[in-house]
Amino acid sequence: MSVNQKIWTKKSQSPWLLLLTMLMALLPLQAMAAQAEATVSKNIVAVNQVFELTVSVDTAINPNSVDFSVLRSDFAYGQPSVSSSTSLINGTMSRNTTWTLALAAKKVGTATIPAFKIGSSQTTPITISVLKSSQKNNAAVSNQANIQVTAAIDKNTLYVGESINYRVKMLIGEQLSQASLTAPSGDGLAVSQVGQDAQNNIVQNGRRYLVITRNYQITAEKAGKVIIHGSTFNGNAVRGANGFNSGVNIPVNESAKNITVDIKAKPTDYKGLWLPTPNLQLQQTWQPQVSNQNIVTVKVGEPITRTITLRIKDVAQSNMPNINLTYPDTIRLYNEKPEYRTENGYSVMTLKQVIIPRQAGKVSLPPLTINWWNTTVAKQQQSEITGLTLNVIADPTANNQLSPPAAIPPAVSINSEKASITTTIWPWATLFFASLWLITLVLLVKKRQQTAAMPSIVTAKKTTVISDLENSIKANDPIKVQTYYQQWRAQQYSILTTQPQLLQQLDNEVQSMMAVHYSPLERVWNNQILLTLLTQAKQLTITKQPSMTLSSLDPQ
Repeated sequence: MSVNQKIWTKKSQSPWLLLLTMLMALLPLQAMAAQAEATVSKNIVAVNQVFELTVSVDTAINPNSVDFSVLRSDFAYGQPSVSSSTSLINGTMSRNTTWTLALAAKKVGTATIPAFKIGSSQTTPITISVLKSSQKNNAAVSNQANIQVTAAIDKNTLYVGESINYRVKMLIGEQLSQASLTAPSGDGLAVSQVGQDAQNNIVQNGRRYLVITRNYQITAEKAGKVIIHGSTFNGNAVRGANGFNSGVNIPVNESAKNITVDIKAKPTDYKGLWLPTPNLQLQQTWQPQVSNQNIVTVKVGEPITRTITLRIKDVAQSNMPNINLTYPDTIRLYNEKPEYRTENGYSVMTLKQVIIPRQAGKVSLPPLTINWWNTTVAKQQQSEITGLTLNVIADPTANNQLSPPAAIPPAVSINSEKASITTTIWPWATLFFASLWLITLVLLVKKRQQTAAMPSIVTAKKTTVISDLENSIKANDPIKVQTYYQQWRAQQYSILTTQPQLLQQLDNEVQSMMAVHYSPLERVWNNQILLTLLTQAKQLTITKQPSMTLSSLDPQ
């Protein structure tokens, strides 16, 4: 027997020994497959500078296996991106799970990324050196350059009760989330926002900024030196976002500079209602128009409209005076509710009065005088509108409409009275019942129309939102796109969740639009992708709409 034959015989006689040997050879490979590792893109960073942390383990594992909340004390971090892979090399299969997220250190000093326990494995802690932004080249651009907040007022000296305009501008040079602007404040100051925000884009030092302008009206309530504490911008700057992770939210807090104003008290010798303003305009119009003699001839019962317009600069609407005029008893007066508006720094009040003479004769309508303090020349002044004299004449065609009803003459006889009543009642009764029949018919038709139109009304509201969204996308207006998209998404959420992949694509494309728009680089966003996704979503919502038959709209 040869040597080879002896070896083969020995192996054939020990199959269990061979199997045991193979299993023992695989044990080190299994141990190696469970190794976990943590790495960073850089370990010397500046405060708020975004860098990348990667955690990986050589096995397939639950994506929620890593607890990143241990980073919260020293780092701001974004939503992790998780990926899994499987490979087969030379007959050997290997699996890998990797977590990638953006980090930013909160304070100067030494920070530690702790060990992460993943199953039976554990990563090695990493020490990060955190410097001030000025201490490191190529550090993240400071919030000061990305977000700028400035404010200005009309003048620094004013009187108690007077108002000034406070204009705040925000220059935004990066993508933000959860942004807000607080109003200015100060002891003895009443503050209210005026109008809507204005938006435009500018290029400054080669960088593109979104400029948002907001106006506040500040009214002084007490005298003395008062500090206007500037408006404060709060939000989160989204940095480090790319196709692999959602970036990290860096808190942003920028305030406009404080402004000191000198508020003067009301002069002790001033008479009347206190109205401090650089300009007050009091005007009136009559309908029908009045000649220069302020005398007009009208008939009894003929209406005259008096419209009084009061324009006061730098005065809050709440400080506008009430106009009370005393009219004679020979007229009937109807006051409409005053209308208020803001126009080029003026608070404007319009009061319309309808005057109806009740009897013939001369009627004097009162003038109106308003005292006010001219803050430009520091002097009391008066503004006045004249009254009007009405020459009221009787109207022969009025049939004494405004006179008391005449006494009913006594009946001549019972029979003639009955005949008169019968002759009078039947035509009116016929007309009355015919009118009731027509009203009933109209109401029934209207009810059917309203019921049938109800589904289309609901659809019209949703169509309006989707139309506004599509128009905003075509106009490349990111603020409106985001607003209308959130409204439409909320309306259609129950339907869109049936296609989670499509919903995720829509969300991602809107985020991509915002990222391109606020990018410091000149980049172009292709709006056709989002429009195509919306077309798919619209088809989905149409197919998911509940069916409705004509019979369901028929009132019982």
